Amino acid sequence: MNSAFEFHSGLWVNLHHFLYDQAAAGTSSPSDPSEWVAALAYYRREIVKRALLTDEAAKINDSLSSLEAAPSLKDSGLPPELIAVLDAAAPVYRARWWPDHDRANRMWVRAAAPLIAKHNDTLKMELATIYASDWPSTPIRTDIAEYASWAGAYTTIGPTHITLSSVNPANQGNAALEVLFHEASHAIVFKVRNALSAEARAQKKIFHHSDFWHAVLFYSTGEMVRRQLDGYTAYAAKNGLYERVWRGVPEILDADWKPYLDGKIDLATAVRRVVNAYGLPQ
Repeated sequence: MNSAFEFHSGLWVNLHHFLYDQAAAGTSSPSDPSEWVAALAYYRREIVKRALLTDEAAKINDSLSSLEAAPSLKDSGLPPELIAVLDAAAPVYRARWWPDHDRANRMWVRAAAPLIAKHNDTLKMELATIYASDWPSTPIRTDIAEYASWAGAYTTIGPTHITLSSVNPANQGNAALEVLFHEASHAIVFKVRNALSAEARAQKKIFHHSDFWHAVLFYSTGEMVRRQLDGYTAYAAKNGLYERVWRGVPEILDADWKPYLDGKIDLATAVRRVVNAYGLPQ
């Protein structure tokens, strides 16, 4: 079995995301050492204002990921001020939080491993077919961290890099399988995403929400995982995403997209039907 994922629990990625979370939340304590206070101030001023999916943030995350638990960032090529802040904050993080975070990360990977071993090959094949793209030829770098964005996980492309929270409640149990393959699907969804956009232009329609393609991704990957796990409720349905963001979309996808997942119609027909059903005249 060629696993879809290559898991890591790296100190620098964890420190970076923990600071991002604490700075965004305004979390601090009078007992915090000056190095930690300075790191939080820097992150509030320079880092939190950028979403984790921006190209600049992705470059930082990729660089920190490659360093794993190196003793210093001195030769990392990152901005000098960021290096100084993280190098100064690292001893505090190592002493206070890192052992617990690393332990939780590794426990999450151990819990997810049997699910991946059982369903890896089937899901890779089925999702590659659905998204009309080859699955990545090498395992996807997947960093497990205490915090990984407000959503609990995110993926950047070029290279494909997943960052996933080990403690987010929505990532636990059988949901781990869907979250992983959902994030991986971001690397192969482009043909479907582009087909939806092209069909909308052809029909002179716009979507209620511009990220309709993401609803299709949630639905498609969630449905294929649901078919593998008895009694499983797909992530978007369980966590109320359709009600909050894409009201009415599941009914449309049940009628016009699910036949494609079942192999009863081709991709072009499915795309035409869902655009016709969900699109609004320009």
